[in-house]
Amino acid sequence: MAKSSAAPEPSPEYTISALEAGLQVLALVGQCPELKIPQLAAQAGMTRSKVYRILQTLAHLGYVWFDEEHAVRLGSASLVLGQQAREQYSLTRAARPILDRLADETGENIHLVVREGQHSLVVDVRISPHPVRMFARVGRIGPLHAGGSSKVLLAYAPREVLGATLRGPLERFTDGTITDTATLEQALRHIREDGVHVAISDLEEDTFSVAAPIFDDQGQAVASMSIAGPLMRLDPHNQERYLALIREASRELSAQFGFSGGLPLAP
Repeated sequence: MAKSSAAPEPSPEYTISALEAGLQVLALVGQCPELKIPQLAAQAGMTRSKVYRILQTLAHLGYVWFDEEHAVRLGSASLVLGQQAREQYSLTRAARPILDRLADETGENIHLVVREGQHSLVVDVRISPHPVRMFARVGRIGPLHAGGSSKVLLAYAPREVLGATLRGPLERFTDGTITDTATLEQALRHIREDGVHVAISDLEEDTFSVAAPIFDDQGQAVASMSIAGPLMRLDPHNQERYLALIREASRELSAQFGFSGGLPLAP
């Protein structure tokens, strides 16, 4: 089992200059929406031809568009990205004290996870102080069919997401990974009935994850939280305690997002 470490600090060695230039231009468009290419080039300290190529690429992807006066403005893809950033920031800010409390009460890793398309994405973590612990970092991308938090998100995902995952193939990560569609569907039904999930060594060997969903005011699962660690520390007493803690944390955070109903039983 790998030991966890904090996410590394950004290093110039790993940056991509073209991407850096593109994001710099995109930021300028957001700050100064009425500028045209010559003004943007001057502000960015780049040649007009370079800024033109960057803007053409961004326009192709929907991040910018040109108005009738040839000024550059943010496009629909930027709007969607900004909305997603606001939602995730709101989520992590609201979850912070709850994650801190779970970490203090359990001494294990605490994960806050959202779904991005057909994958899960870790947006916040609390790392266990124990010398033996699970690997964890913000930004980690995972499958939806394996792992406690991921499987919870899949259980409550929209039908099209669930269908795409079930059409497979379901990649095997350990001997405990579910790779049979019917077995996975049954596991997801149990999650929706129980409102919690205990995953054992299905994504990483000799690990556990006790997870629960976070619902918004529409009853949509916007995230999941989990208590996770090495399997050697999950005895029956701890499992029952962690289930109680994660249920309470799920109810508390869901209530902050306006959820007051019972558990949804279907995606």
